[in-house]
Amino acid sequence: MRSQWIKMAQTALLSLGIAAVLAACTDSDQPPEAEPPQQQEDAGNTGQTLTVVPPVNSTESADNAKYQIQTRLTDFQLLNDNGGLAWGVTRNALRLYYTQDQGKTWTNISPSENVQFPANPKYGQSIYFVDRAHGWIVREGMGGTDTMVLRTNNGGVTWSLSSLSKTDKVTAISFVSPEKGWILTTVDTAIGKQDKKLYFTEDGGITWNRMSSSDEDGKQEAEEISKRGYTTGMTFSDPKHGFLTALEFGTPKLYVTSDGGENWNTGPSFFDRNKFNGCGNFSVSSPQFFGREAQSAWMSVSCSQGESTTFNGFFTTDGGKSWKLSNFTLNKQTGANRNLSPVFLNASEGWAMQKGITYHTKDAGKTWSALPASSVLEKILEDYPEIVKIQMVTSKLGWILVENTDAKRSLLLQTVDGGVHWKVL
Repeated sequence: MRSQWIKMAQTALLSLGIAAVLAACTDSDQPPEAEPPQQQEDAGNTGQTLTVVPPVNSTESADNAKYQIQTRLTDFQLLNDNGGLAWGVTRNALRLYYTQDQGKTWTNISPSENVQFPANPKYGQSIYFVDRAHGWIVREGMGGTDTMVLRTNNGGVTWSLSSLSKTDKVTAISFVSPEKGWILTTVDTAIGKQDKKLYFTEDGGITWNRMSSSDEDGKQEAEEISKRGYTTGMTFSDPKHGFLTALEFGTPKLYVTSDGGENWNTGPSFFDRNKFNGCGNFSVSSPQFFGREAQSAWMSVSCSQGESTTFNGFFTTDGGKSWKLSNFTLNKQTGANRNLSPVFLNASEGWAMQKGITYHTKDAGKTWSALPASSVLEKILEDYPEIVKIQMVTSKLGWILVENTDAKRSLLLQTVDGGVHWKVL
């Protein structure tokens, strides 16, 4: 009898907690409250200084309400050549900021602190924006609670909440419009096997439905996602066509769907292990598509040998029906940034960074040219030796995030001349 009362009390407390989160996330009338001027978000988590201004629709004067903070950023995403997102987690609360003037000022678009984040969200894995207004953040379930999906349709002024019925690991999120999107979750079931669950929404994330799953033996009688292998990413190029990359017994594999995720088949054979003799471990990224036509894309493939890593790329020009290997003529990468992949703006132009030097290609990685060394970047890398991410949105404009993990510090830098010069945002 006593255990029954304890269980009832625990259930009531859990319900109250979820209700509090819902109340905090669905308050659609009030913009986020401005933080005190000169606020330092967490002792030791310093480095990046952001000038924060109120949202566009705020009644406050931007000059009067402007303040500065120092914060540690852990990821970013450029949305266009004017604006982008940057974020980090402080005391388990997600701090999300948006700029529409290339970092001169930022708007705090963070969701409620009642939604706790034990880990830093990564773009394409647990956070995704299709444009300035429409974005989603997935928070894995904790302590038996459901996985939460936060959504905004007004650029983060307000956030609403829905949930998935499982607490599996969130592996990927992909949207092709403000209405249509998918979330992939996984859980390891045996050596070399992984239960993969795909959820989809057609109303912008208000409701989520689960696609059918494969049987216990991994058979694909209904053409579901195979349980074989470990997923490395998922991308949808349009409402019908999707791509899932995986490692099966250490070999990169590709699965494709042409009906929005209902049926999955083994994709075109693109990987020949014989062309990578001596490699100990491989990794493959999900396809990144260029342009609205969704015909050209690339996948990064890394090969690790001991303490070094080399990168190559697979490119498609027919929407993923076939893939062609491009052997990158880059040196082996070692040290803290050995797993930093090159990035591409389109099917031919890309950038890579090795030992503080930026390299540029215009022929899909067949040849690379070293750009002049940036004295600013060289100096910063002495204190912030780890490169978290590089992204270019035009041939000239791009960002790079560097950090010092031990000191819990990071800096976001910008280039406006294609990687020749860098400055702190």
